[in-house]
Amino acid sequence: MILGIETSCDDTSVALVDMTGAILFHQIHSQESLHGTYGGVVPEVASRAHVEVLPSLVRSAFLDTGLSPSHLQGIAVTRGPGLLGSLLTGISFAKGIGSAFRLPLIGVDHVQAHLRACVDSMESLRGKTIGLVISGGHTHLFRIENWPTMELVSQTVDDAAGEAFDKGAKLLGLPYPGGPSIQKEAEKNTLPLLPLTKKRIRTENPLDFSFSGLKTAFSLLVRKTELNERTRPLLAASLQHAIVEHVLDRIEQTVIQESPSHLLVGGGVSANALLRKKLQVFSEQQGMTLHLSPLSLARDNALMIARHGRELFLSGMYTPYPYTSFSPYTREASDVRVKKTVLQP
Repeated sequence: MILGIETSCDDTSVALVDMTGAILFHQIHSQESLHGTYGGVVPEVASRAHVEVLPSLVRSAFLDTGLSPSHLQGIAVTRGPGLLGSLLTGISFAKGIGSAFRLPLIGVDHVQAHLRACVDSMESLRGKTIGLVISGGHTHLFRIENWPTMELVSQTVDDAAGEAFDKGAKLLGLPYPGGPSIQKEAEKNTLPLLPLTKKRIRTENPLDFSFSGLKTAFSLLVRKTELNERTRPLLAASLQHAIVEHVLDRIEQTVIQESPSHLLVGGGVSANALLRKKLQVFSEQQGMTLHLSPLSLARDNALMIARHGRELFLSGMYTPYPYTSFSPYTREASDVRVKKTVLQP
C-alpha cells in the first residue's frame, strides 16, 4: 500500500491505495469554516488545524481498513508548493511514521497531482496530452508525454484564477471561498454582461495567463456601481465570464500549437460550472477527449497524492530511509521564468 498525506494549504487529507491504485481509504477535512471569518486562508490557523486533525485521520485510515503501517510500501506526502507551516506538518508526520518503519518517502508536487485526479489510470491516455491546473494559487498548462514527468507550457505571470474569484467575491461582499460564491450569485443574473477590459500584458510567452489587470478592472467597476439585488449578480456573472474567457483563449492557442488528443483539467477552479460547460463544447469542436477532475477531487486531496506517489515510487522517484535531504518547497520549479521547464519532485 501507499499512504498519501496532503497538507499543502487548508485541507487536511489522508488516503490509502494499493499498488494497483485502488482506493482503500480517503478522507478530507476542510478548514473553510475556520478561515471564512478572515476572508482567506490564515497560515498559522491552517498549520495548527493540520496538527490537530492529521493524527486522527491517519489512525482512522488504519482502523477502518484493518491494516497497519507495516503493510506500507511507502508514504507519499505533498512536498510543495504550499504554505510552509502546513507543508512541514505533513512532512514531519510522514517522517515520523516512515522512520519508525524504515519506509521510503515519496515527495509529490501537488500541482502535478491535480492532473492525476482527472483520470483513474494514466495508461488510458493515448496520444499527445496537455493539462491545465487551475486553482486558488496556480494556473499552469503542461505538456504530458511521459507521465509522471511533464513539461511546462505556460503559467500565470501574476495572480491565479482562483485569486481573481476570491478578490471579486470580497469586493461584492460575498463569502469565502470566492469561486462557489461568485458562481452562485452569477446564476441569478438576467441582464446583459458588462465588458471587463484590461491592458494586455506583454510577456515572452504569449500563452501565459494574467489575472491582475482583470482584478483591477473589476475593482474599478464595482467602485462606481451601487450594489443591490440586480447589480451584484450582474457583476458576478461579468467577472466569471471574463475569467473563463481568458482561460479558454489560452487553451485555444495552446491546442492550435500542440494539437493534443487529450485535455486534462484539475484544481479547485475546475469545479466552476461555466468553465466545465465551455471546455466540453470546445473539446468536442476540436475532437479532443476532455478529462475533468471529479468535483469531489477538484480540491486538494490525498487520493491524488497517493496515486501520483505510487507511480513515482514505481518509477524509482523516492527518498529511502534515512531521510538526509527531504524538506518542503513553497514554490514550484516552474516559477523560474523559463519557457520550458521539466518538473520533477
